[in-house]
Amino acid sequence: MTKPLAGKSALVTGASRGVGRGVALSLGEAGATVYITGRTLRGSHPDMPFLGGNLEDTAAEVTRLGGLGIALQCDHRDDDQTRAAVQQIRGQHGQLDILVNNVWGGYEGLHVWDERGQTWNAPFWEQPLQIWDEMFAGGVRAHYVTTSLCAPLLIQARGVVVNISFFAAMRHREQENVPYFLAKNADDQMSRAFANHFRPHQVTSVALYPGLVRTEAVLRAPAGTFDFSNSESPQFVGRAVAAFAQDPNRFQRTGEVLVAAELGQEYGFTDLEGQRPQSLRAEFESV
Repeated sequence: MTKPLAGKSALVTGASRGVGRGVALSLGEAGATVYITGRTLRGSHPDMPFLGGNLEDTAAEVTRLGGLGIALQCDHRDDDQTRAAVQQIRGQHGQLDILVNNVWGGYEGLHVWDERGQTWNAPFWEQPLQIWDEMFAGGVRAHYVTTSLCAPLLIQARGVVVNISFFAAMRHREQENVPYFLAKNADDQMSRAFANHFRPHQVTSVALYPGLVRTEAVLRAPAGTFDFSNSESPQFVGRAVAAFAQDPNRFQRTGEVLVAAELGQEYGFTDLEGQRPQSLRAEFESV
């Protein structure tokens, strides 16, 4: 089996579980050396053990699939920890071909169903201010800082930055979470702004929208919460990243917001069992 990303290096943030883990696995499947970051090095998340997943297990699976997985314990809310992770990549590779900014805060209340989860769709003035701080410190700011620190390595490789975002950035409806909408919208705009600064250096910057992803947390939701008939595995999102990273013409799309399902149609890849999810773009644009 060919390994189109053999010899390439990637950093996937927030890869202990969920979308980040799926992206790391798919990049490994394509032969990349994949550095993965997260807070859970081994065992389970101390506050959410029911979700499972850790960096060492993800790294081992990346290697089993044909890449090389390297676990770097890192809390991206701490700039010094992020800086140390990037320095390790610099020392071992000297450049970075693919950066996937996936780490995200603010969902914790939905998993443990505390006040943050119970008020998720309440008017913003009835929500804990903590939700805003978690979204922006553990999400938007983490993406900004990581990209800033990785920029010299990306320029060296003429690499690609993928910010994992979501359709929630496209519109806001009554009863929907305000910090979530604003944070995802900020990520999209940041991807475009990164593209402008990176353009002279031939570094590609895009945002990527998954659909409904069957993460560990989503699968724990009460029966009937989600309709999984048009859903995606975390690895499908990873295959979108891998396919885009291989595209020799990817720089022509720098600054764009891409959709994983639409890339599946364009590049011809499928999900794990051969199915091809459909894009949710029309659903969100029609509202």
